[in-house]
Amino acid sequence: MNRMKNRTARVAALWVFILVGPSLALAADKWVTAVGEAAGTDLKAKDEAVKVALRKAVEEACGVFLTSQSRSQDYQAVYDKVLANTVGYVIEYKVLEAAAAGEITRAKVSAHVSTVKFEEAWATIAHTVSQENNPRVVVAILEAVRYDEKGPVYEVKEAGNVQGMIENFFLDKGIKLMDRGTASEVTKRDVLLAAIKDDTKAVAAIGARFQADVVLTGRASAKYGKTLQIAGQEMYQYTASMTVRAMRTDSAEVLASQTYGPMTFNTLQKGGGEEKALAKLAEEAAPKILAAVVEGWRKQTHVSRTVQLNVSGMDYKTWKVFKEEADKLRGMQALRLREITEDTANIDVEYSYDNANLADTLTGLKTVKLEITEITANRIKLKLIP
Repeated sequence: MNRMKNRTARVAALWVFILVGPSLALAADKWVTAVGEAAGTDLKAKDEAVKVALRKAVEEACGVFLTSQSRSQDYQAVYDKVLANTVGYVIEYKVLEAAAAGEITRAKVSAHVSTVKFEEAWATIAHTVSQENNPRVVVAILEAVRYDEKGPVYEVKEAGNVQGMIENFFLDKGIKLMDRGTASEVTKRDVLLAAIKDDTKAVAAIGARFQADVVLTGRASAKYGKTLQIAGQEMYQYTASMTVRAMRTDSAEVLASQTYGPMTFNTLQKGGGEEKALAKLAEEAAPKILAAVVEGWRKQTHVSRTVQLNVSGMDYKTWKVFKEEADKLRGMQALRLREITEDTANIDVEYSYDNANLADTLTGLKTVKLEITEITANRIKLKLIP
């Protein structure tokens, strides 16, 4: 048993070494002096200035390591998550100076930073961040294997072959699919019916009821093309094509729109040729569809950093109080009130850090007391506490 534990420990250590590089083995604790500033002259401003200084101290102490990681694909996402816990890497610190000048408070600290803890945290988060950033998806693909004078006749089937193959591929790659069990009084048929009408707003709204971040809709069709004579053998050729579109459920914004095919499929048997052609198309297109969805999602969540707030119980008077304090929060770039209807405020926020950090910050406001009721990658729902 001990031999097995030792072997497991050695394997785990090897993976940490591979993930973060040899710098981990050479890492050491460091004393660093850093300066931070914050708006205001009260005790809160002093605390914020000290926090900024500690963050800079950690960044300076771990600068060589951060440079080595800066070219990784998920660098910014990992960086935000790791730096959200600045205090966790500071063994001890001293405030050397803290003084206000005009409307700014400036703090100088000497911090003892554990680079080992920092790099261990980076390795752990980097190992999981790609899966955490993947969206929750609903797949709804319409299929047509017969034509009339107007073109393909699409069928509304909740368990179509193309849809099933794409879903299985997504599952194998770690994408979370939201099925009918995640929401009441809504089925994938509702999504298909909205898709067949090309009603993008309805598709997005139904997808949100599934608690999905992205809805992938599409139309796949196959038809008989011609008969071939190959080496004296009669073969039947079918043509298949598919268009897909992925959109965010919170805004109905299109993340990706792609066309696949037309591709041909030859078979010795004429019966069922359309279904076989669709199966081949789905198999070839699934990896490309997944890549387009994930890439579109990452660009949206890493670049725009726009979060929707839905605050129940908030009227216009409370909104003004909320905005006055929230505008001063660290990382807050913009607050835009979209509407207030039935005592619910819909607010667009541009924020520098991740949603968990924003949620923690909002629930810590002094002038307005808020409670989180739901949090997703793009949206935070809150309610006002009287």
